[in-house]
Parts: sequence; structure tokens; C-alpha cells
Amino acid sequence: MSGPRFGCDASPDDITASLDEHGYAIVERLADGVTLARLNADFDPYLNAVKLGETDFAGHSTKRINNLIAKSTACQELAIHPTIMGVCDRVLLPHCARYHLHVTGVIELQPGEAAQVIHRDGQIYPIRFPSIPVTLPTIWACDDFTEENGGTQIVPGSHRWAHDREPEPNEVINTTMPAGSVLIYTSNLYHGSGANRSNGTRRAMALHYNLGWLRQEENQYLSIPPEKARDIPHDVLRLIGYDFAGPYLGFVEEGHPLTVADPDLPRDMDRTGGDELMARSMAITPIRVGDVSNGTWD
Repeated sequence: MSGPRFGCDASPDDITASLDEHGYAIVERLADGVTLARLNADFDPYLNAVKLGETDFAGHSTKRINNLIAKSTACQELAIHPTIMGVCDRVLLPHCARYHLHVTGVIELQPGEAAQVIHRDGQIYPIRFPSIPVTLPTIWACDDFTEENGGTQIVPGSHRWAHDREPEPNEVINTTMPAGSVLIYTSNLYHGSGANRSNGTRRAMALHYNLGWLRQEENQYLSIPPEKARDIPHDVLRLIGYDFAGPYLGFVEEGHPLTVADPDLPRDMDRTGGDELMARSMAITPIRVGDVSNGTWD
């Protein structure tokens, strides 16, 4: 295996092996220059209009926007990039019948921004670490990531740490990668935005995926209601949640949720999502969340 850094032609199998061993992988220049230029042009007007953050976690010198699927066709394309989908299939599908896009966001660090607190994305759910991956985050570099401009900080190997183990300063490293590259990591990995000590901004696009039976961090059904969803490709709509998460999970009026966004689709009155989804669900090994002893959970 080539380690945690790969070229744009890397296979999902090799990337997944790096996630298992190191907790992260960097795929360089997965987005070509034309796509990257479109992406930044799509986001420029929104970032120019938004104010700076007002919390320690979000940053006081950081601009953030969400609902990216509605703001950028280039984002839609990268959200379903075949390499990313291949990794999601290998990391998430063993634990769910279908995965969804969990949250979308652009994070632009301004000069002088302090480092974000180191954290695990899986902490959004009440789980004990280490655990199965409940989310698979990706961070796309819209600019070059350097140590000076706040390239995302990570703690290699921390995806296997015990719940209460916290990183020492010497265990934290900065992600460096050229624009168009993507950092992929698991929900168990400690990470956080770095400090921007440069004179320029550092822009990143976060697209995180999660197990379909968990609630998404971003409420994308309200961000993209049916009347706005009709111009978005079906495969993207399915990914954000206009789909079953598993048999019986997410039906609308006794039918498929995608028919709400596209009234031309036939309504089959099937609440299970079909035989293929049912088979996937039946193949999942049940997940242990506790042990029953004397009628109580331990």
C-alpha cells in the first residue's frame, strides 16, 4: 500500500485500506482545474456576502456557508464522484442499506484565524469510541493547503483510540495538499481546522456522508424542498435523502420520496424500497449498542 497519500487514479480499495490503517487518506488533484474554477466561482458571491463566525468552534475570523448542493452544480458533481462513492460503499455500506450526504459546507479561514479545537465528527451522536464509522467526512481543498494557512489538523491513528484518550500536541499534524485534492477520514479521527498564519485566505469544501439510518447534521429536506429539487439530478437527490434509508425508512404517502421531487415518476405504493434494498438490509450484521444484564443496559 502506498500510504495515506494517493494520486487521482487511486482505487477505492487502496484508499479504504489507508482509512483502516491510518484513519485518513489524501487523494491529490481529484478535482480537475476546470471543475475547481467552477466550484470557486459558484461560491464566491455567497462568501462575499456572508459575515464572519461568532463562536469559538465556528471561528471568529472564518466565513461559512451551507446548502452547497443548491448553490453549485460543480459541488453536485464532486458529491457523487466515483472515487468517493466507491470509498463510501466500502466504509459505510457494511453498516447500512444506504448512506446519505450528511452535511455540506464551505469553510474559508481569514488571515489570523486561530486553530479550531481538536474533535471527532462522530461526537455528534451519543456513541462510545472506537466505533464503527458512522460518518465518512471529505474535505476538498479549494486552495492549496499549507501548514501556514491552516491546512486541516489531524491526529493519525486516533481512529483506534479509546473513548477518553486525547491527543498530545506532538501527535497533531497539518494536512498539506494542492488545490483540487481531498482529505478523507473516518468519524473516529481527531481533527480540526488549523491556524491561518498567512496573509491570504484558505478555502475548503466539506462534504460528509453518514449511515442512512442516522439523522443528517444538515436538514437538507428543508434546504432543498420539492419545488427546488426538481432541477437537481436524481442521483444527487437520492444522496441528500430523497430516497429510502432502508426498508420503511423515509417513505412519503405510502411511496418513494423521490416522487415528491419529480411528479412524473410513478408512485408504486411500496414502503420497502424494493427487493435490492431489502436484501442489503438483511445482509447487515446487527450492531451491538449495549449488553442487557438484569434488565438494565451496561
